[in-house]
Amino acid sequence: MSNENECDVLVVGAGPTGLTAACELLRRGVRVRLIDSAAGPSVYSKAMLVWPRTLDILEDLGLSEHLRDVSVELRQMTYYSEKQPVSRMRMTEGMAPYCLPQRSTEEILTAGLKGLGGSIERGVRLLALHGVDFSGAIAPGGDVTATLEHSDGSVERFTVPWVIGADGAASAVRNQLGIAYEGATYENRFLITDARIENNPLAPDEIHYHQSRLGVLAIVPQPHGLYRFFTNAPAGLTEGTLDDMQRLVDMRGPGGLRLVDPDWVTTFRLHRRRAASFQLSRVFLAGDAAHAHSPMGGQGLNTGMQDAQNLAWKLASVVRGHARPELLATYTPERAPVADAVVRDTDLQTRAAMWTGTGQVLLRDTAMKALDRTRALDRFYLPVAAGRRWVYAPAPGTARGQRTHRTSWCSLRSTLRRHAREGAALPRELAVDLGLAGPGADPGPFAVLVSPDPRRAAGADLAEAVRRLAQPFGRAVRVVDVAEAPRRGGRGRKADLPRRAARELHCGRPGFHLVRPDGHIVLHGHREDLDELHAELGRLLLPQPATDDDTDRATRSTDTPLEATMAATGRYVPPARVVGDGPHKVIVLHSLFGGHETFSAWWPYLDGSRYSYAFMDARGFSDALDEAGTYSTDEIASDVLTLADHLGWQEFSLIGHSLGGQPAQQVLLKAPDRVRKLIGLSPVPASGMPIPDEDFPLFAEAAHKVENRRIVINLTTGDKLSPTWVNAWAEASMKAVGPVAFRSYLDSFRTTDFSARITGAEVPALVVVGENDPAVTAEAMNETWMKHYPHGELAVIGNSGHYPMVETPIALATLLEDFLAK
Repeated sequence: MSNENECDVLVVGAGPTGLTAACELLRRGVRVRLIDSAAGPSVYSKAMLVWPRTLDILEDLGLSEHLRDVSVELRQMTYYSEKQPVSRMRMTEGMAPYCLPQRSTEEILTAGLKGLGGSIERGVRLLALHGVDFSGAIAPGGDVTATLEHSDGSVERFTVPWVIGADGAASAVRNQLGIAYEGATYENRFLITDARIENNPLAPDEIHYHQSRLGVLAIVPQPHGLYRFFTNAPAGLTEGTLDDMQRLVDMRGPGGLRLVDPDWVTTFRLHRRRAASFQLSRVFLAGDAAHAHSPMGGQGLNTGMQDAQNLAWKLASVVRGHARPELLATYTPERAPVADAVVRDTDLQTRAAMWTGTGQVLLRDTAMKALDRTRALDRFYLPVAAGRRWVYAPAPGTARGQRTHRTSWCSLRSTLRRHAREGAALPRELAVDLGLAGPGADPGPFAVLVSPDPRRAAGADLAEAVRRLAQPFGRAVRVVDVAEAPRRGGRGRKADLPRRAARELHCGRPGFHLVRPDGHIVLHGHREDLDELHAELGRLLLPQPATDDDTDRATRSTDTPLEATMAATGRYVPPARVVGDGPHKVIVLHSLFGGHETFSAWWPYLDGSRYSYAFMDARGFSDALDEAGTYSTDEIASDVLTLADHLGWQEFSLIGHSLGGQPAQQVLLKAPDRVRKLIGLSPVPASGMPIPDEDFPLFAEAAHKVENRRIVINLTTGDKLSPTWVNAWAEASMKAVGPVAFRSYLDSFRTTDFSARITGAEVPALVVVGENDPAVTAEAMNETWMKHYPHGELAVIGNSGHYPMVETPIALATLLEDFLAK
């Protein structure tokens, strides 16, 4: 069975993330197909906390009306150490989370989906994705074909322009893309029990968080008198029971709590992982498919639903022909830092909660008491947890990203307070009162909010100028004049809206705010900045007649004006130094300690008549030093394919030095038919290169310390090269790669392991090591590289360490070109 273009977007996974994505797309006029491999929805509570930013999403979907009937508003969290209270976080109005079990969240979203005309196809499993452009390009008129297996055993091939993978931590979509899921798993197992408390003495709106040398215990009230008990399990406990949890609650909790009527008891492992990228060409990842972390802080469900909202409005703008394709490239750079922050913060909370050393416990308790005295948790942590403080960084090439020539007083004030600054969201109540948010708001267009001087009747001509400027973009942009809002809005809190807007936006001058459909501010300026507004609208949106029927546009095929422009739009092409012009094409990838220039001593000895060598710079290195990215080996591999397309090299060989050894092999996974031969030069193997705990600080601090780089370089060359050379190489390395990229790539190759998928590859493969390299040795390569490639060869270069292209350039050139010529 085969189907084509029955919808615009295939969403895989009908949990909260997938349901949110489907609802957000449907309400913007995009056709959606939502599938899930499970026969029915989960009956367990799973994730529970819903924070205010996520409540906004439900409110905008018109689904918050009955939420309070099936949830509990939490107003306090109390921390205990050895059963004594040490700190409290008070959940103020507008910052408090609701305890809403995941099954109820899914029921609410499913009802909203049906109201929008959507449905869930249960028992449909994704088997494969075909037609994905692994270079990352979004070609005009392109499609992806999904092979789907139905519950009756029938197989369907379904062709669709766009795919969203919201199918959990074991994501089939992510696995089909070959995107690394980098991170680790905590050693401890954890035990969860949902049960009632007999003769319950606990407040129904307070979380209790007990820390002790015996372990951590969280007690969270749920609707209908249930409580969630969460604790780390003792060693050896793999299948917990209610009696197990009762014993642990007695040991670690306040005492006197008897658990009865259990609703759910389970044990599980916690992970801290993040996908190397959230997008490849026309396929996207969201929610647990993109990141997994500890449940401390209750951010998992919220982060996933916010991923879905961020992606859905962008994809809808593209599908409907309103926005340029470059808009989709902002998804990973915006959401990956959010995931990183959540993984980092929850990891810190998890580890600190399980401290048992006397000094560690004293440090933790002292810190918690200080936070309580200053109310720092209430003032600083709570707004972050609530989702009210996230600021998206500017994209390269935007007016905001390029604006360095001035700092206005209003931008300085908003930056200091982190309120209403560019990249942040508009204050929620203000956005609702202006008609930019809420269930009655139009979810599709960008908005230009024009604010008058609240002290005098000025700004009308500015509003008219903005209207003329936005006119070419038709219904993709609407202009909202704050001066007219009171007459539209009536009395109450809207009556003094101009003054409120000036106060909450930290700007008393007539000006404008360009606001995205998700409420985040793209650009703020004044009359003198209208040219920046015009440039930003042109960068984001496609001009179109104001009379276009958007409803008709939403039901057309994807061969829209947007798709027609894709061929003319550029995508990031990594810089490369090309040496030679021979017919055999070779792409060379560098190490962690420098870019393309680390091979310069080698260039005079290469045969340019037989070979063309492209020495590529990964993002964050040398000629790509300022290029933003996820800084992962998987991203390097995708950029290699983009470079090959740009050069017109359909087939090529690969050389990967050290760090570059891993992405060279990932290219083989992504495009096996394009790789002629594979060479690893003192390479990181496909299984990664874990660094012992005692050595890790040396490498981690090398990100920002030149002395550490000197030590590592000297060690890996066998302590046999002159201090002058080692110092010069270390100094050059500091200039070639900055600390953020260095540390990110270090973490990437330490935790990435795709050896099971690469083993058995038939490509001719050579691995070369220097006899003086104490880390990447022949023995290590025999245990990794040589086991992966049946046609593998191993060579050891004498009188060389980790950098044979500098230490023995002639011998290396001869060896590698002899192999390439076979």
